[in-house]
Amino acid sequence: MADAQFLRTLVPALPTELAKTLRTLCFIPSNELFLENFVRLLTGADCTSDASQTLRDEWAVKQLATRQALAGLVKPPANEPNGAVKRPIDDATAEGSKRQRVSPPETSTDLASDPVQFTLHAVSTTSPVRKKVNISIRKTSVTFTNPSSGNVEATVPLWSLKRAFILPTRGKTKAHWTVVILSSDVTEKSAAKDDSPQIIFGLDATTTAPLYTTSANGKDTHAKGSPSLPAIRTFLSNLPKGVAQHEPSTDEFKSSVNQLGSSSASTTGVPGLEAYRAAKQGNLWFTKDGLLWGESKPCEFWALEDLLNPSEGVRLSPGSGRVFSVTVVRKSPPNDDNKMQVEGDEEEEDMGIETELGMIDSRERDGVYDWVRKHQNMFGRKPGDAPVPESATPKVKAPAHGGPMTIRSLALDSDSEDEDFHGSDSDGGSGKGSGSEDSDNEDEDEDKDGDEEEEDAEGSLDEDEDADGELDPARHPLMRPGAMPKMSKAVMDAVVGMVEEDLIGGGEGDEEVDELDD
Repeated sequence: MADAQFLRTLVPALPTELAKTLRTLCFIPSNELFLENFVRLLTGADCTSDASQTLRDEWAVKQLATRQALAGLVKPPANEPNGAVKRPIDDATAEGSKRQRVSPPETSTDLASDPVQFTLHAVSTTSPVRKKVNISIRKTSVTFTNPSSGNVEATVPLWSLKRAFILPTRGKTKAHWTVVILSSDVTEKSAAKDDSPQIIFGLDATTTAPLYTTSANGKDTHAKGSPSLPAIRTFLSNLPKGVAQHEPSTDEFKSSVNQLGSSSASTTGVPGLEAYRAAKQGNLWFTKDGLLWGESKPCEFWALEDLLNPSEGVRLSPGSGRVFSVTVVRKSPPNDDNKMQVEGDEEEEDMGIETELGMIDSRERDGVYDWVRKHQNMFGRKPGDAPVPESATPKVKAPAHGGPMTIRSLALDSDSEDEDFHGSDSDGGSGKGSGSEDSDNEDEDEDKDGDEEEEDAEGSLDEDEDADGELDPARHPLMRPGAMPKMSKAVMDAVVGMVEEDLIGGGEGDEEVDELDD
């Protein structure tokens, strides 16, 4: 067998027992051909020249899926506690520091079995490679080819793609479109980024040079100065039907901040806002289906059905001033640590996975609030499920005052909170009533009001105790060590007046009153 070089090269290096078994199996030619292709599949090589056409058609896609499956099973080496594998110092040909391709480069044989459906020529891409390439949608994959050499820079299987977005790029001096294609809604950890590739590229809204596209009907030329959006939409229309396509619209959200010196490809406004995720600047885009953090890698999408619930799915910070923050909470995956354990047979309470997007201009607050209020009843609910009853859906509070905080604004806030205050049931409401009556006479005699409050409070306490039963003399407050009876100022003045009247005499008191009247 002319192609059996991988298998025959491998057999001498195997343990004796395995090598003996393989040699026995290879006595049958069909077994040797199967094992040869199996080894080639695992090592990333091409299939044999006499392989069937069906095997050739599925080879590239299945080979990538096999590598991904094996990557999740391989454990870190025992000699490295953190799982790191160091590169040999004398390995001059090692390329571990270079960018890893999403999948192995395709050969001419693989490309021939994977015909092109549509191609955008000479497009600047950000991911999976950062250079100008030809982007081709093929029957089973998306390939990125060098325009000059024709070498395949990267390949992404079509089956892995999930969503596509057309975004009006922010911060460009010329109107510009950005296309984002995701294979997963969630931002993967660094170790699993290759398992969830993201495609990001852009085009000027109005071409500054001829734009070339290739379809099944041949090569087309879009003249300089023509819009590029039709070509972008034609490109995305060749993706599988299972890839959901989204275009943020100002019907959902319109930015209230105009960036100086920048132009937008959207003529009606920008359906997104600028924010920071940790220390990284980016943009939050609003669609009817959810929120996209993106335009720069890594991107993440929160579908309405993936948000935690109507009350906690999207929260706005109550802070006032020039900036505020938005917290987006995603449902936790099954068997996740973010679920709170509950006793008994009750379901675990999902705490969600929070992502805070901060440093948002306060002028965007009203727009974000309107979007949340519009879609709140869909948070955490899949399409087709029964809507959440309006009574069970908590209403989003109106955004707080966004201007600078003043003494007047603090006073207004405290008044609104005081209106909601209610006395406890234990005091029978008497404490509250006496307090409100005394406050009406505060301007007349402040000290007198304070004393009457204490007297009324004591009276209400006595009434409560009488209602419960007779007061035990041993527990009387005046029987406590150091206790002294309290007397209000008004009572003291009355007693002093009566004593003076008795000492001076009633007649003189009347004469004094008559003299004052005269």
